[in-house]
Amino acid sequence: MSHILIEKPLNLSRRAVYRLEKWMYTQNWLSTSQLSFPDFMCIGSQKAGTTWLYENLRCHTQLFLPARKELNYFSSKYRFYGLPLKAYSDYFDGAEGVKGEVTPCANISIKRIRFIKKMMPSLKLILIMRNPVDRMWAAALMYLVRARGRSFESLTDDDFIKLFSNKDLYDRGDYPRILSNWRKVFPSEQIHLCFYDNLVNDPESFLRSILQFLNVDATIDLSNFPLTSKINKSPDFEIPAHLKTYLTNMYRDSMMTLEKEFPQISKQWKY
Repeated sequence: MSHILIEKPLNLSRRAVYRLEKWMYTQNWLSTSQLSFPDFMCIGSQKAGTTWLYENLRCHTQLFLPARKELNYFSSKYRFYGLPLKAYSDYFDGAEGVKGEVTPCANISIKRIRFIKKMMPSLKLILIMRNPVDRMWAAALMYLVRARGRSFESLTDDDFIKLFSNKDLYDRGDYPRILSNWRKVFPSEQIHLCFYDNLVNDPESFLRSILQFLNVDATIDLSNFPLTSKINKSPDFEIPAHLKTYLTNMYRDSMMTLEKEFPQISKQWKY
């Protein structure tokens, strides 16, 4: 099957067919025995080094990742309800080694998380957490400057604040909620939590810890890996102080909750 990525709304009859298909898998009326699934998935976070991780993992001889990053099968309703599960499986069919994919989808609904667990009960998960203020700012520059082709100087505070209020973008940095949802479904030993700060400060150790989690050779020579490459970098403009204060206030309660489990973030994120 060709890897068609559906972006636009589908007609209702097609959506109904694949909605029914997903339900039949959850009821064990359809079998996944002939399907191929990944062994691991990096679920994000967006603008937290996921493209860097994808490019580095692809260099490891014991790992397989599809030629396309961000399949977005489970995070897009158009793909989830517009394509059969086999369309996702086809990306991994016949692949050798430890299979995985990288799609920043950490903030999907718990219902969708349960479906993933049902289909892939042994799936390993990787979540990279970045200061939510910095993450949101990088996302804003990606959407407003790079994607829309606008100059930074032409953007107003209202442009940024309107984007900051987008619930999907906010949820991508609400790590306590993200962790709560995934931990309700997946056991802790299947979830590898790491921080973007560590990727920046020591990319080699950061990568080796993930390789160890994936049970592949973590002592491999990394000299040909793009460890120090800046991949998929957002436009580089410093956040104005008043917008940083706005975002800090927006995420303060979330960061304080996260700090209870990870005390080090108070020093790393300086909120």
